[in-house]
Amino acid sequence: MAVLTLFEPCKSHQFAASRRECAGVWRFKRRNVVETLMGWTVDVAFRPSGTHGMGAFAAQDIAAGTKVWVFDKSMSVGEYRDLVKLTPAQIHFALHGGYLHHPSGKFVWYDDGMQYVNHADFPAANIGITEWTALEDDNCTALRDIAAGEELLEDYQFWSVLSLSHDHWLRRLYTEFCPEHYAFLMDIEKRRKAA
Repeated sequence: MAVLTLFEPCKSHQFAASRRECAGVWRFKRRNVVETLMGWTVDVAFRPSGTHGMGAFAAQDIAAGTKVWVFDKSMSVGEYRDLVKLTPAQIHFALHGGYLHHPSGKFVWYDDGMQYVNHADFPAANIGITEWTALEDDNCTALRDIAAGEELLEDYQFWSVLSLSHDHWLRRLYTEFCPEHYAFLMDIEKRRKAA
C-alpha cells in the first residue's frame, strides 16, 4: 500500500476522495478503492523543500527503473478550449503543475501531489519521463536508485513548453495566467544555452 503524506495543509489542494485531516496534517492513504485515483506507485511525503516551496520526497527506497508515478483517469486532460473554461486560479494551478503530453497534444494536470515535484537539471534529476508513450501509459520513472528521504526532482526540459513553437496556444496561456512559472521555464533554457 503506497502512503502519501502532506505535512502542511495546502489551500490549493482540491483532491477530496481520499483526504482526511489528522491534527493539521493531510494524509493520503492508498487502499484498493482509492488506488486507481492517484498516480503515485511508491510511498511519498510532501513537505517544505530546500529547492523551492513544497517538495515531494521518497518515503521509501526506490530502485532505478521503478515507475514512481503513472497517468490515471482521475487526472484532468484537456486542450485550449477546456483550459479557458476554468477560472483564472484554476488555470494557474493547472499550468504550474501540469504538462503537455506531446504525442497526444493534450495538457494534463492533477492534484495528487505530483505538482510538488521540483526541477533539477540533468544529471541531478532523479525521476523523469524517459520516452513519450501513449497518454494512458504515461509515467515518471526513477532514473537512479533513490534513498528514502531524498527529494524527488525532475528535469522539466523534457516535457516543457520550450520545444513548442512561439505561437503555440500553451505559451499564450502561460504568459497570461502563470507568467512566473513560464519565466522559470524560459530561464532553464537560457542557462542551458549559456553552459
